[in-house]
Amino acid sequence: MLKHILTFWTICLISFGLAAQSTAKKILDHADFDIWKKIQQPQISNNGRWVVYELNPDVGDGKLIIYDGLTGKENTYDRSKNAKISADNRFVVFQIKPFEDTVKTQRRQKVKKENLPKDSLGILDLSTGKLTKIPQVQSFQLPEKWSGWLAYLKEPIQKTTETKADTVVSNQDKTALTPKKENKDNGATLIIRNLIEGKEDTIHYVKSYTASKEGHLFALHSTGNEVDLEPGIYVFDTKKQIFSTVFSAKGDYKQLLFDEKGTQLTFIADLDTTKAQVRPFDLYIWTASKNITTLLANDNSSFLPNDWHISQYATLEFSKDATKLFFGIAPSTLQQDTSLLEEEIVNVEVWAFDDPVLHTVQKARLEQEKKRAYTCVYYTATQRIVQLSDTILNNLQLGNEGNSEYALSFNDKPYGVASTWEWWNKRDLYLIKMDNGERRQIGKGVEGLENFGNESGFSPKANFVFWFSEVDTAWMAYSTLNHTTLKLTNNNEVKFFDELDDHPDAPPSYGLAGWMKDDDGLLVYDRYDIWKIDPKGIAAPVRLTNGRSKKHQFRYIKIDKEKRYFEPTDKLLLSVFDEKTKESGYAWLDLSNNQVTLLLFGNFYYASPIKAQAADVWLFTRENFQVFPDLLYSTNLKTFKKVSNANPQQSRYTWGTVELFRWTSLEGVPLEGLLFKPENFDPNKKYPMLTYFYERNSDDLFRHRAPEPPRSSINFSFYTSRGYVVFVPDIPYKIGYPGESCYNAVIPGVTALIDKGFIDAQRIGVQGHSWGGYQIAYLLTRTNLFKCAESGAPVVNMFSAYGGIRWGSGLSRSGQYERTQSRIGGSIWDYPLRFLENSPLFAADKIQTPVLILHNDQDDAVPWYQGIEFYIAMRRLGNPAWLLNYNGEPHGIMKRQNRMDFNRRMQQFFDYYLKDAPQPVWMERGIPAIEKGIKQGFELMDKQ
Repeated sequence: MLKHILTFWTICLISFGLAAQSTAKKILDHADFDIWKKIQQPQISNNGRWVVYELNPDVGDGKLIIYDGLTGKENTYDRSKNAKISADNRFVVFQIKPFEDTVKTQRRQKVKKENLPKDSLGILDLSTGKLTKIPQVQSFQLPEKWSGWLAYLKEPIQKTTETKADTVVSNQDKTALTPKKENKDNGATLIIRNLIEGKEDTIHYVKSYTASKEGHLFALHSTGNEVDLEPGIYVFDTKKQIFSTVFSAKGDYKQLLFDEKGTQLTFIADLDTTKAQVRPFDLYIWTASKNITTLLANDNSSFLPNDWHISQYATLEFSKDATKLFFGIAPSTLQQDTSLLEEEIVNVEVWAFDDPVLHTVQKARLEQEKKRAYTCVYYTATQRIVQLSDTILNNLQLGNEGNSEYALSFNDKPYGVASTWEWWNKRDLYLIKMDNGERRQIGKGVEGLENFGNESGFSPKANFVFWFSEVDTAWMAYSTLNHTTLKLTNNNEVKFFDELDDHPDAPPSYGLAGWMKDDDGLLVYDRYDIWKIDPKGIAAPVRLTNGRSKKHQFRYIKIDKEKRYFEPTDKLLLSVFDEKTKESGYAWLDLSNNQVTLLLFGNFYYASPIKAQAADVWLFTRENFQVFPDLLYSTNLKTFKKVSNANPQQSRYTWGTVELFRWTSLEGVPLEGLLFKPENFDPNKKYPMLTYFYERNSDDLFRHRAPEPPRSSINFSFYTSRGYVVFVPDIPYKIGYPGESCYNAVIPGVTALIDKGFIDAQRIGVQGHSWGGYQIAYLLTRTNLFKCAESGAPVVNMFSAYGGIRWGSGLSRSGQYERTQSRIGGSIWDYPLRFLENSPLFAADKIQTPVLILHNDQDDAVPWYQGIEFYIAMRRLGNPAWLLNYNGEPHGIMKRQNRMDFNRRMQQFFDYYLKDAPQPVWMERGIPAIEKGIKQGFELMDKQ
């Protein structure tokens, strides 16, 4: 009997243990990255009822989810993406991808690309729930502002398409036409479908097509079927059910473009049937009311400069009122002599000291320069053409959506040589008269036009040109009516420049919200508030919000992408951010009385919402470290329903918390940073800690950190799940001493945490990339506080780096040191000792910390020889160091398999030094070149 009782209790205890084990949370591992999903392409129907979004993993098949805001129900469509909702809210059209595993299997079997499985098209009728699937579809277009119709282009079929030629040609006729094959050159079948009736019209051999924004028209280019459909351009009027010929000729057609209302169609044509290396292009315009197509310009047009031509690359654009068409022209490009043999061609670069543009910049921009075009305007009423830009003024901004009498441009060539080290170079600003091309210089040596066309340029009606003059730290305005320039703000009243900027350069502005109606005022930001300033310079600036006293930052959220100015009675949606607590939310600003009404606010980060076009219905996200940014559906931005549940598995994993941590720098400056703690944190325990930094990050307190393989940094949730504390300190900088600034900020922050008692002082690591990687290399020459370090793409020798090139842009690196992030404040001839003191390489003999270096051989920002210099120094000095070079990768790792690999090596590296984990093979003996790509060395060595 006693034996049975013991057996019973033994079974109970075992069962209880198994139950407890089954409910225990998991620790995040690398394989878990594959199951985390991202919400992509969220959208809401015009009437606000339907929400459509994709839910996609990094690896594998995703799905499309359609949520009904009226009933709260949702439907899921596997492997579907790129959805569009029809303007009448009735249909959702999307692509259905083939199974990813199927495609991969066939690729492994070396199946040709054209024979791999292709996309299908899904057409969902929201009113009935009926889904129509159409196989073998390569693209589709759903009109933006009208409904009831859809155009989609089929994949080329492998067999020939039957035409009338098949039946009318005699078997004895040796010259019989062979039906064309559908392919890239000949085109494929286009279907124009009536979504309500389900009826379809078929056009063969279509290469390109487009829908008018308004006007109920489709335009297309067909290469013809050699019988009853001639090659050329056609328009299908869906209202009249008429298929019209716009232009008939064999050729290559590009850039089919309707004006706003669909009253005109323009396109570029290459009608030369020869194989000439230089292709001639003609510009045409079709007028719907007259059904007439007119040749506007070609290479023989009298307005063209000698040896210039119509550019195929310039983007065609109608003015908003359709009275003007803007197109591009370009000089003929030099052509290589094709008769030369390879050994007869000399390839040499000649770099001149006074080249206006650095040769490496020329190379980086070579393809862009080959396609550069210069804008002309065609007046549709008078058929007159005016050239607006040229090789001197080649960046053009149109005023009032092209309706203005002026255009705006600038000339930066006089400052080209200086831009080598200044980076953000000066520019001379010009006003161009649209009807005759006359130019007026309105600004000389202007700084602050980097964001040309966004935070500088024309007011909505083009009555003013505005910019923020960084050298004056003031907003400026030039009146196009009376041709005067005014300084609109001064620093005695309000600081409209970045108060915290610590670069050795003029500070930038905080930006602007936009303009009032009739150009009656410009709304700009200071550190906290929105101000209205008078572009005429008469009225004093007026503060519209009152955030400074509470350290609340207000910023305008643009909901309507077509809204160009504010009405005096408008209510503006604002984001609200508390600089002290990092909380955020939404508020309304009523411009009629400057009253601010708070809507949502709390310990979350609120992203910019999406609004239904014809209803007060909103879609937004909020997030913090524990809360994934799922989609939320609201009718008032106060209450909401949760629409998505992207990653419910998160609750099954240990996660962690985040909080602000404050301390004082060695210079007596109060600082703050982020402190991530493991779940169920116990202040009486000792935890290993990782330190990560990159300038300032504390404002991101409430951002979510989903598990994913990073490009260059640690993943915070991954490491907190595995029992690490993560510290992310803010760093303010003193010009000339970036390394010392980092030391003065980071080290007291780390020691302040050690003093709290829960950090194991013998188990602290540090990780960072690029600017962070440099700072880590510097810190290692000053302290042995860190048990180990990962330093990614570090600059260790500021002398050699100063004379290097950022290969992605072609820019000289000198500008970075003199004026921007490196903050030296001058050249190596001005401050040689600063360059020496801030270069870790020259103090590398003081480093005693094991270091893992990441630097890829195609780094386009930091020359990878900097990582090599660091590695060679550590090797020469006998300090433990490993260099990871992911061949072909740029500044940050892009390919997912490489990101997974890097994350695993970094975790093994930190676990070995900070958790006494076994050493992996790759750390013990490296990976010999003969094993590259075959063996990874992740196996753990036996602990001695």
